[in-house]
Amino acid sequence: MKTRIWLAVLTLALVSGCASPDGIDNKQGRLKAGDPNKISLGMTKLEVMRALGKPETISADSNSATLFYRLERPWWQDKPFKVQIVNDKVVSFGVIESSQ
Repeated sequence: MKTRIWLAVLTLALVSGCASPDGIDNKQGRLKAGDPNKISLGMTKLEVMRALGKPETISADSNSATLFYRLERPWWQDKPFKVQIVNDKVVSFGVIESSQ
């Protein structure tokens, strides 16, 4: 009986220890194909980061921020993906097309 209790306590400790306290996943700025569908205009920065995880980089000034991710594509054709936030609301997002 004591073994089962200790096993349950140990399992609970391991599971709860893996969760991020702010709900933000650290995927190193990498997005899978369907991930951009999880965000929408008007979301806050925290909501975006909870949906997509931490960005690769962030660029910011006094009232805006841009979150940069990498959208994974087949055959190493990954595309840069950005989320533009002004006054803590998403105003635009999408793949950054390179001008060649």
